Amino acid sequence: MENKVCPILECSIDEGLCFDICMVAEGVAPERTVPREANKPNMNEICLECKYHKN
Repeated sequence: MENKVCPILECSIDEGLCFDICMVAEGVAPERTVPREANKPNMNEICLECKYHKN
């Protein structure tokens, strides 16, 4: 699978972590399911606007 550069973590991540971050941004998973570094004040907005966001 293709690694993606996450605009939140500013590094390459795999599909699983991308999915986890998307679920938190959409409010369907708790913040504890993503790395602490991803819990930024504007995480949701960044993720929802990301070209890799899972719809």
